[in-house]
Amino acid sequence: MGGEKPPASRLMKRRTGFTLVELLVVIAIIGVLVGLLLPAIQAAREAGRRVSCVNNLKQWALAMQSHHTSFKAFPYIGQRRNNPETNTMPTADNSGQRRSFVVSLWPFMEALALASRWDTNANYFHATNPVLMQTAQPLYCCPSDRPGAMYLGGSWQFDMRRCNYLPNAGPTRSYVANTRNAPFGVRSDSGFSSDGTLWVPYRTSLSRITDGTSKTLLMAEVRFPAQDSRDPGRDSRGMALHDFINNFTAAAPPNSGTDMTWLCGDPAITCSPQPDNLVNLQHIARSRHPGGVNAAFCDGATQFIPDSIQPGVWQELSTMNSGTAAGAW
Repeated sequence: MGGEKPPASRLMKRRTGFTLVELLVVIAIIGVLVGLLLPAIQAAREAGRRVSCVNNLKQWALAMQSHHTSFKAFPYIGQRRNNPETNTMPTADNSGQRRSFVVSLWPFMEALALASRWDTNANYFHATNPVLMQTAQPLYCCPSDRPGAMYLGGSWQFDMRRCNYLPNAGPTRSYVANTRNAPFGVRSDSGFSSDGTLWVPYRTSLSRITDGTSKTLLMAEVRFPAQDSRDPGRDSRGMALHDFINNFTAAAPPNSGTDMTWLCGDPAITCSPQPDNLVNLQHIARSRHPGGVNAAFCDGATQFIPDSIQPGVWQELSTMNSGTAAGAW
């Protein structure tokens, strides 16, 4: 009969599946959930990378302490003779026994294979030393930056690994005449020359840190340029294995101010090139962690220093003998 209702089974068949509108609603809901979850996932990953970065920095701080135990002082920031207390390079072609603090710390950071092969009578770009300069080490890089990054040299300069962790050279510049106010730095009664022939480093014992080891910066992070390039576009930041472009200063709070360095190749990080005036070297502590940088203190402790730290407090933390207590941050 025409008025009979269709069987229930036929009604069920008609109602299976989703309509187009329902599918669009489901897709929209999934999109919203993904949008909510992605930042949380990214934040969790960054938190893990930051923990790994802190662990790296802790190993550097422990290596510094071990060096101090063995030699009664932290290492020189760099050397150009095996006895760096004398005026440095014997010839004008940079052929002294050049090396950075990194080489001095290899024996204390599970890099004995590198330390045992280093030729102390040659500089970092002679003999077998360039191969060692190019050998990657896990502790060189913060995982939030570019692990394995290289400085690509030109002309007489050789390639070398970059490193995110640099020692503290004071509140303003890498070198200030007649000043010894940071754990690492350069002294020279004759001043400073652009070719480095008057470049004389000093090293520091814990007894000289009269402001307190827990209130004096030892090391902090610096940031690599976005890519490794040969000329044009080379950038000298993160050259920890170089013997003088290998420090940070507290001239500006973390992740602010202008880097003043040998070569500037990354416009994303404010920089002023100083190719012929190394007195003006100024590498600001920087990182790819949101909100601040990891830093180590002279007692071996590590802390996350926020970008919001007051400039005067940050500079006071970089000095070791001012007699003024650093404020809170």
